[in-house]
Amino acid sequence: MQDVNPAVLQALQELMQDDYALLLDTFLGDADLRMRQLREALSAGDMNAFRQAAHSFKGSCGNMGAAALEQACLEAEAAGLAEDRAAAAKALTVIEQAFSRAQPLLR
Repeated sequence: MQDVNPAVLQALQELMQDDYALLLDTFLGDADLRMRQLREALSAGDMNAFRQAAHSFKGSCGNMGAAALEQACLEAEAAGLAEDRAAAAKALTVIEQAFSRAQPLLR
């Protein structure tokens, strides 16, 4: 699975034109917030908050064409729903790794 779908990014660039940079900045800022929420929820053992943060992040990742990140968020959401802290911790690691790979591709 590719980290970022270039066709989605191209379509967003064409659609957003001059506002594309703002869209990227907004996504990256939101990504930082969502990952912080995921870490905090996991640390607190709040699997419902973990699931909700993963769900929200999954949607924005899908909109940006960040396929690997979207898939990792789907797995995190499932772990939160199952209240499986070990799976949630693993999914969070995968999310962080996928975000690190996707970030330079989004620029």
